Amino acid sequence: MKRIIPITIVIILLTACRHTPSRDQAIADIVACEQQLAQVSVATDEETARQMTDLYCQFATLFPDDSLAPVYLSRAADISLNLGDNQQAIAILDSIIELYPGYEDIAGCLFLKGQAYENSEQYDLARQTYTQFVTEYPDHVLAPDTRIMLPYIGLPIEEMFNALIGDNTDKQ
Repeated sequence: MKRIIPITIVIILLTACRHTPSRDQAIADIVACEQQLAQVSVATDEETARQMTDLYCQFATLFPDDSLAPVYLSRAADISLNLGDNQQAIAILDSIIELYPGYEDIAGCLFLKGQAYENSEQYDLARQTYTQFVTEYPDHVLAPDTRIMLPYIGLPIEEMFNALIGDNTDKQ
């Protein structure tokens, strides 16, 4: 019995080490999956899209200090949004914002987080996130449109339409 425990631990460690890809192998796996996904769409090949998301997140977990980690996480969040998995997108975007504050597209991540909240009908959180976005990144290309849409988040389309162009039925 005493020999079984150490042997089991060694087997577990060897198995775990064998499944940890090198950085180059992880990137090669990502490129191969990206090429496969490029031939279809996220909507038509959900399984490959989820595999792609897993590979991106795995890379960031294995190589958190690599400059590609926030890039791959951003791609994973984008795929999650396209799959309608808004909560996963929010979790990924939160990790980018927290772990990689110097990431070149951190503003885009914050905007996508607002979009994910809006898509999941968490309108108060969407407004808060969009407000943070326009406050922290007032010169971002999306900031002017975001300021315009802020008051209309969560409104039914008819109300939004009437608020934006006015109700012309009274003038006829």
